[in-house]
Amino acid sequence: MEKFYYNEYNGSIKKYTDEEIKKFYPERKRNTHKGSYGSANIIAGSDKYMGAAALAAEAALMSGCGYVKLTTSERVRSALAAKLPQIICLDDPDYSSQAVAVGMGCGVSESLYAVISKLLVDYNGKLIIDADGLNSLAKYGVDILDKRKCSVILTPHVKEFSRLTGLTVDEICLSPVKYAYGFARRYGVHVLLKGADSVITDGEKVAVNTRGTTALAKGGSGDMLSGYMCGCAARGLNIFDAAVCAAYTMGLSAEISSAQKTDYCVTAKDIIKNLHFAVKRLTD
Repeated sequence: MEKFYYNEYNGSIKKYTDEEIKKFYPERKRNTHKGSYGSANIIAGSDKYMGAAALAAEAALMSGCGYVKLTTSERVRSALAAKLPQIICLDDPDYSSQAVAVGMGCGVSESLYAVISKLLVDYNGKLIIDADGLNSLAKYGVDILDKRKCSVILTPHVKEFSRLTGLTVDEICLSPVKYAYGFARRYGVHVLLKGADSVITDGEKVAVNTRGTTALAKGGSGDMLSGYMCGCAARGLNIFDAAVCAAYTMGLSAEISSAQKTDYCVTAKDIIKNLHFAVKRLTD
């Protein structure tokens, strides 16, 4: 893959506080209904990676959105229907949803790339591309992002970002802000580059999330982050604020979980179970 030139970022870097994140959890008016809080469509999972769909969908359920719709294989739907009775199971993407998250546990394939390509061109909401969605873009062509009609965020870890950009992992780790900012600016998308200090940028402004622990350095963390972010975007946050809110809240939940169980023993499921404590702390 040919590398393109990355400009240095010369602006300020925003770090959020609890009080600022609280604004992303506005008081819910009494006379409302599930339709008032939007619909999140999670496109995730495969026969090999059922857990990715479960974690993403359950995290979305905790975000405050009104509906969570899961587009996945028949086998995954059958496995999860009783465990997550609140979700709506679909065969195809739901273009009427306010936010869509795609790629978690789907497997790299031309068919997934085709789904993402169609979403980029035909979908008008907020689109989160993660995991195998990113790897499919890297394999079959990242320039499809130039045809986007929707608001897009890519959520790579450094290895996935390496595949997307042609940069080495060492290069990215030396200048994560520079490269995340440059990629976002080049393609007109948002980027959440995951790491101990996650970089969030839209190609104009940059935020860094330092909240969290090494308990997040385990399988499933990215799936639930994308699911929660999708739910936050569905209930009304713009995609930049949804990324900031999700990364910060997940980080706080990880801190709570680590205090209970240590970084060694915490699982992604523990972090989901403690999300309500994190949100309560932020909103009280």
